[in-house]
Amino acid sequence: MPTGCPFLGGEQFKLYAGLTAPPMECDPCECKDATGQCSGVPGEITIGAGMCGAVGVPSLPFDGAGGWDGTCTDANALPAGAECPPGSGVPCAQSIAFSALPPPVNEKCDVKPSPIIKAGGSRIWQWETGALACRSSLDTSLCGSGDQLCVPKVLYPYRQCIWQKGKHTKCPKPYNWELPRTMYPFQPKESRDCTACTCGAPQGGYCAATLRLFDDASCSSQFLEQPIYSVMGDCNPIIPLGRAVGAKAVTDHAYIAGTCEAGGGEPIGEAVEDDENAVTICCRESYIFDE
Repeated sequence: MPTGCPFLGGEQFKLYAGLTAPPMECDPCECKDATGQCSGVPGEITIGAGMCGAVGVPSLPFDGAGGWDGTCTDANALPAGAECPPGSGVPCAQSIAFSALPPPVNEKCDVKPSPIIKAGGSRIWQWETGALACRSSLDTSLCGSGDQLCVPKVLYPYRQCIWQKGKHTKCPKPYNWELPRTMYPFQPKESRDCTACTCGAPQGGYCAATLRLFDDASCSSQFLEQPIYSVMGDCNPIIPLGRAVGAKAVTDHAYIAGTCEAGGGEPIGEAVEDDENAVTICCRESYIFDE
């Protein structure tokens, strides 16, 4: 459309038609690293009078007292040289087996904020047609009669038009050279948006800790340091066979983060023409040459 009005009346308005407004361009949703809390001890710890996996061998409980939180304890300590059964010559302390740690608690993933200052996404649109309406000068001398007001003839690319608010289907003569054009403000009625980002429950997270065994009751002489996990139990040999197992502790609890699936960030809504401020324009045929 022309970029300016050459007429003394100046600009009336700029309006548009043929809206193209694709769905909202949403920023991708992402999740922060999962967080969780780990504590507790294996549900069961036993000392076996045989190698790991041996069937039918005697075993002794080596758990802590009720409510044990993993701090150093000599509960169920086993002296060096203990035999199972007594007098059999079979050392009691040949292996130690433990069940899994308790699983993590309070696991969650928080939504990672968008790096863009205006979080969400961007709205774009374009118009196929634009119209610049200029106010013309009313002049009684152009009509040959003092009881009429007339406007000067305009040449291509300008056209002589009339307008009315609202959407109308007919144009009055002599402005019915073509069908009426309904035009709209540049800013459409906007309801496009992005759904809120979400993070699903963490998957694959687990707890880890360290099981420590000591010769003495005060946990000052360590002889075994074994990683333990909430996803499985395990068994380790005790070397040398028959040694004293005086105390134990469970330390260094750590949460091994799982992953969370991000959701949301989907486009919703639409942009449509602003019907409340629509204008119907009716125009005469252009004059290409001045007469």
